[in-house]
Amino acid sequence: MARRTMPVASHPDTPACDDEVTSPTLDARRLTCFIAVAETLHFRKAAERLRLAQPALSQQIRRLEEELGCQLLRRDRRRVELTPAGWALLEAGRRALAQLSHAAEAAQRTAAGQVSLLRVGFLSPAAFALVPEVLSRLRAEHPEVHLMLREADSTTLLEEVRLGLLDVAFVRGPVSAPGVRIDTLHREPLVLVLPSGHRLAKRARVPLARLADEPFIGFPRETAPSLHDAMTGLCLEAGFAPTFVSEAGEWYTIVSLVAAGLGCAILPESVRTFTRDGAVYRAIEGPSRHVELAIARGPKPPGPALRACLRIVSALTSVDVS
Repeated sequence: MARRTMPVASHPDTPACDDEVTSPTLDARRLTCFIAVAETLHFRKAAERLRLAQPALSQQIRRLEEELGCQLLRRDRRRVELTPAGWALLEAGRRALAQLSHAAEAAQRTAAGQVSLLRVGFLSPAAFALVPEVLSRLRAEHPEVHLMLREADSTTLLEEVRLGLLDVAFVRGPVSAPGVRIDTLHREPLVLVLPSGHRLAKRARVPLARLADEPFIGFPRETAPSLHDAMTGLCLEAGFAPTFVSEAGEWYTIVSLVAAGLGCAILPESVRTFTRDGAVYRAIEGPSRHVELAIARGPKPPGPALRACLRIVSALTSVDVS
């Protein structure tokens, strides 16, 4: 059998095997041997299951324990039992072998032309509306397409599209990136997120100027430049520069910080679908700014899976992205 290695996560409640925690890699064959012994608690029965000589099986277990630097099994002439470290490895090892088998099967099916791989990047809250509908229709109409999903900020997604690590990504605009085709799908207004006990929380529409002295929470500009600039520009138009007391990389973290009373926020309207006790969404009185949801892809002609995805996006948005 060819030698393959994989990382196996440790159980959070299990003490470290040695004083210094390391990150070993595990041989898939030795891990298979260990799982057989752990499940049967009997070396002879495990050897028969694996069609392996019992001394060879014992040697594989000894080498595995040496590599990890800890005892996995307690054994004597009458019985075999798992140590706490052995229980942890059994739990994580089963998952690791299943994932390895799934990965090998996916590679073989893709190579045989039975499956088309589509790598899709997206950011929240785009995941609330368009993206799930696109992926649902794609799965229903093209079950042969295997989806690999990646959630990240727009800056990261655009770079991964440029590098060819993603086939397509749904990002926040307006934005541009060299070597990447970007099509705007729709625009949405910005809304205020206020603590539910805020003095203006009972108003349906809030004049932004009334928040000039309030602390704000937002995205770092390096991860969400278009949204950060739209929010800042909106405040400047209202006569003040926002004071950011905290920044977070995820919208739900921002809403949670607002709910905790740490400040106010301005976010895309689609965030309204996320309800959080302690936070309310309010329209901005007067002129507002909009942010865009856009689709990004590389310059190469799309393959069958990406073409199918683009056709569905065009049908749902009435925007020609072919």
